[in-house]
Amino acid sequence: MIMPFMQDENTCIHLTIISDDTTGEQVCENCGQVLINNVVDYSTDGFNENFNNARTGPKISITMYDGGLSTVIGKHNFDSSGKAVSHEMRRNINRMRMWDSRTKSNSTAHRNLMIALLEINKIKEKMSLSDAIIERSAYFYRKASEKKMIRGRSIKGIVGACIYAACRELGTTRTIIEISKCMHEKRNIIAKSYRLLFQQLSLEISIPDPTSSIIKFSNNLELSEKIKRDAIFIYDTLKEKQVIAGKKPGAVAATVVYMACIKNNQGISQQQISKISGITQVTIRNRFKEFKQYVQLI
Repeated sequence: MIMPFMQDENTCIHLTIISDDTTGEQVCENCGQVLINNVVDYSTDGFNENFNNARTGPKISITMYDGGLSTVIGKHNFDSSGKAVSHEMRRNINRMRMWDSRTKSNSTAHRNLMIALLEINKIKEKMSLSDAIIERSAYFYRKASEKKMIRGRSIKGIVGACIYAACRELGTTRTIIEISKCMHEKRNIIAKSYRLLFQQLSLEISIPDPTSSIIKFSNNLELSEKIKRDAIFIYDTLKEKQVIAGKKPGAVAATVVYMACIKNNQGISQQQISKISGITQVTIRNRFKEFKQYVQLI
């Protein structure tokens, strides 16, 4: 029998190298010497262009009741080769789907959390809120659920309070009135739930700066940049003279915008400002009477 010629590994120059993808080794074809162990493949993975280009699954997020870690049994009754499964196997798969669904919502608290987090994600789209606010809102709701604060209270009320608290904490200008209109929930229920959250969770939320509300109201009224600058200047003047302490930030913002409009002879009424700010005309009128003695409008 003729044996194949094997060159000595000491004299072989390793002209032909074979790569083994399974073991991650590179072997010389002539002498059989293993040249490299644990080869790293730097080539790109193959993927189907009909799907997205993501190489990984979705990120872990507390805005999903299971953190985004659970799996779902598919609805199609086909095996790995694409053939339809038998009637008996289909019955077993349907039973597995049923128990999979039941185990994911096996408690009232779990179902409550699922409903609440779905509601939070709906509000994200309606109010154009950032991912950071939604994550923080979900965190507040989970904390409230751990402290048994949800029982006997409106889910929408607690959700609205969590969103408002997250907006306040992250410096985003959203009022309870805006949130209540978006969620179709009464304002006083959300306000009461927010006070409960503030006390039970020991939230450390600073008083909102009226400057962001001034800019927001001015943009909604389509006012010029000069009026915006004058409104902020009026606010800074009142702040230096310490006459806005204890006043509602939204009312202060609406009033200084109205004062800036008067200073620039812009025909904006108290009713128009009241409509876009959610502050009553009586409040704007009373704040105006208090502030006008400290600011030169003519």
